[in-house]
Amino acid sequence: MAGSREGAAIVPSVARAARILELLASAPEGMTLSEVARALGLPPSSALAICTTLRQAGLAHRTPERRYMLGPGILALAERYTRGGLPALFMRACRDALPDARETVVLAVREWHEVVYLAQRPGNRPLAVNYHLGMRLPAHTTASGKAALSTVSDAEVREIYSLPSSSGVDVDLLIEDLRKTRDRGYAIDDEETAPGMVCLGVPITVPGASTTTAAVAVSLVKSTVDDEVLSEYVGVMRALAETLSTDPSPAE
Repeated sequence: MAGSREGAAIVPSVARAARILELLASAPEGMTLSEVARALGLPPSSALAICTTLRQAGLAHRTPERRYMLGPGILALAERYTRGGLPALFMRACRDALPDARETVVLAVREWHEVVYLAQRPGNRPLAVNYHLGMRLPAHTTASGKAALSTVSDAEVREIYSLPSSSGVDVDLLIEDLRKTRDRGYAIDDEETAPGMVCLGVPITVPGASTTTAAVAVSLVKSTVDDEVLSEYVGVMRALAETLSTDPSPAE
């Protein structure tokens, strides 16, 4: 089966390198070698070998204080990523669906209890909310995050928010909000991300899949939103999400 082949293909050293990059991304001031080794439970020699390899590839950098940080090669990879795949399709679809560019529209994916922004079509309103590539926000307060969370079961939502890293969330209220989101087909962020702004989010569905991690959302100035505007942008977001929905790739 495809799943068993994928599991057998995992290379532990590559997985550890990816984890180190994630650690460095979460540490703006960098990490010492001992901190990296301790975080991953690795011998310092193993951590050094991986960090040295990442440095040679331009994906990591070591400061004069001997702290490891993300390297400039990450930016090159990110720029190439945005020129293809789903972010590129998102930008083309936005040009067709929202030619006036009044409102900020974003593409995001959920990673556990956070959303990561992959692309944005900036709005030209003075109060428009702007996001940047790789920006992370709590999934339970954002329209895109709640849209993605609405496709998973209540039990999985409780599991996601059972970890200490997501403490402080009223899970019962969140589940109630997600049930409303499922019923109406879109999520609402009512000034939870930015004062004076209302965001609408719609999940990007994949035929044959019961859950999704990707979503699109639009940010609107709350004072401009009435029933007509709400209906208009719900329709636009649904059409945009439909455009971005793709058939699952066949197993190879």
